[in-house]
Amino acid sequence: MRNLYSKIILLCIITLAACSKETNLLEETPIFDTTFILSLESDNTSLTYLNKDKYPTLNVYSSANSETTSFSEFNNKLYLVSQNGPSFISILDLETLSLENTVTTSKVGSPSYLQMYSDTDGLVINTSGRGRRKKYNLSTVNTVTGIGESITGTSNAVLFNNAALLLDGENVLIADGKELKSFDINTKTIKTLLTFSENISGVLRNNENNIWVATEKRTALAAFTKLKNDYTISETVEITNETINLFKNSILNMNSNSETAYWSESASGKIYRFNTTTKTVEEFASPINNSVALNTVVKEHPVTKQVYVAGLEDFFNPDNSILAIYNNDKSFAKEVKSIGVSPIDIYFSNKVFFNN
Repeated sequence: MRNLYSKIILLCIITLAACSKETNLLEETPIFDTTFILSLESDNTSLTYLNKDKYPTLNVYSSANSETTSFSEFNNKLYLVSQNGPSFISILDLETLSLENTVTTSKVGSPSYLQMYSDTDGLVINTSGRGRRKKYNLSTVNTVTGIGESITGTSNAVLFNNAALLLDGENVLIADGKELKSFDINTKTIKTLLTFSENISGVLRNNENNIWVATEKRTALAAFTKLKNDYTISETVEITNETINLFKNSILNMNSNSETAYWSESASGKIYRFNTTTKTVEEFASPINNSVALNTVVKEHPVTKQVYVAGLEDFFNPDNSILAIYNNDKSFAKEVKSIGVSPIDIYFSNKVFFNN
């Protein structure tokens, strides 16, 4: 009998240990419960924190840097890019949002979208001129010496959005008008890889580490083109629905944990998606039906696969911000109001944010 009791106790201990081990493994899996929303403001920079229950806390980080257009992550640091400064690039700790470093010198105007390729170096898109004469160029970034002059090798038509630059091994891929170019991070040289018939809308990487290049509809149909490892064309998927334009301002986005690209059609405001596995395009959502009059950000959560559409309820009131969240099956999940002034970007973090 004692032996029986001993075996039962031992089994219980083993079971509890196994459960504990399984729990620890589950806890170690990144869950991306932290969401930051960047506001585009004329006089400062501010971040909104969205917790796992989708409750917004405004101004968890703020600074005097104005017209902050984008933020991105590299090696667990959050990089914020301000067009007007005084700090053109601010580097924050992801867990505390404490300021770790700044870049306060720039030889070009209005830096915007950044791709770091090391802890100290990267590329940033800058703008100059006005109206139809506006130019979009590329500059090097060094966290010690600052933002340099516009570099040679690109046109004045570098894509002006988050999908313009993509780090791929020893190269940064660049969407430059109709041309796909590469910047060698070792030799600092630029070369043209491909020339498309239409302007590039974005350069994306999916969950299988495949690179896809999106092109807009003008005289030719909008399309997604898959590249081989040597950057030659593997296949092209044309979008036969001629109401889809996939223009450069479509806020196209794909996270590297996903097989699906999402974008907003500028004419209709409808959200569409392209599945890189099935090679199919479908209409996903109409945010106007959920009080989003102007879409400014479309991003898929890397774990839940929910799609976040941020924007404004009113075209003329930047304070009237709203977030519509959709499930992967297209059903509407949640509405969150007052997420910050003119939301311009969203970042999903796998770090625990200590909001003191």
